Amino acid sequence: MPGSNAHFTTHVDDVAPASVRAEQGWRQVDIRFLVTRDRAGTGSVCLFRALFPPGAAHEAHRHPNADEVFYVVRGRPLLGAGAEERQARPGTVEFVAAGTVHWLRNPDPSEPVEVVGGYLGVGSLEEAGYELGDGVHQS
Repeated sequence: MPGSNAHFTTHVDDVAPASVRAEQGWRQVDIRFLVTRDRAGTGSVCLFRALFPPGAAHEAHRHPNADEVFYVVRGRPLLGAGAEERQARPGTVEFVAAGTVHWLRNPDPSEPVEVVGGYLGVGSLEEAGYELGDGVHQS
C-alpha cells in the first residue's frame, strides 16, 4: 500500500530479487528490498534480505547517506569494515556508520549465508547512496 506507513506486510517470496550486478560489487548475491519507500510508503528504513551462496560477496563499498545494520541469520560470513575483517556466525549483528567502507564475503565451500538488515533513515538503496570501494578490500 504505497503512500501509507501505518501498516505494511509482505513475504520475501513475494519480492523479486533486485537487479544487482558483479560490476557493481554484488557477486552472486540475491538481495530483496522488502520495506522501501515505494513498497511500504516509509522513508525511515529500507529493509532487505540477502542470500550469499558459497563464494558470493558484496565487495567493498559505502553508503554516504545512511547507517546500515544487519543480522546474520545463517552461515559464517567474513565481515569487513575499514581495515578490519572478522569471522561472523549466526546471531552476529553489525552496525556500519554512514560513509564507512564495508563488505561481506561467503568463503564457505558449501553453506550459504543469509542476512537481514536495513539502511536507516532512508527509504531505498538509492537514498542511502552507494559508492563501490576504494581499494580497501576486493576479494
